[in-house]
Amino acid sequence: MPSRRTIRVVLDANWFISACLSRKSRRTVYYHVLRNKRIRAYYSPELIDEFDGVMSRPKFAKYIAPAQVARFRVLALLFMTKVTPAAIPATSRDAKDDYLLGICKASNADFLITGDDDLLTLGTFEQTVILSMGQFLQTLSLLE
Repeated sequence: MPSRRTIRVVLDANWFISACLSRKSRRTVYYHVLRNKRIRAYYSPELIDEFDGVMSRPKFAKYIAPAQVARFRVLALLFMTKVTPAAIPATSRDAKDDYLLGICKASNADFLITGDDDLLTLGTFEQTVILSMGQFLQTLSLLE
């Protein structure tokens, strides 16, 4: 586990979706992860595609305007590093989540932050610890 070095994280797309819809989640993602100088967050085009696909659903239009979604995406990407997911064997119960594990492998991530039970049940993937945001924030406070 990292001590004073840069902490490498991958945020599941569900955190970006939540951040668009909830002020509290937005603050958590922005201040505790993206703006934290000790943390480097990673993404891939697949993660952005998932985010865009979910946020373009009509049911979200009543909660947030497309322009606001676009602004959040641009802001988040300013603080993140793009990687190409590594090829991995089928690992998660939901194969659609495996690209996140590929991002973790490609970035040598210390943590994958997710709310997805299919990923949380794994606990770890290679060098990456898989945690909820609450668990990650507790771990982060212990490292500071």
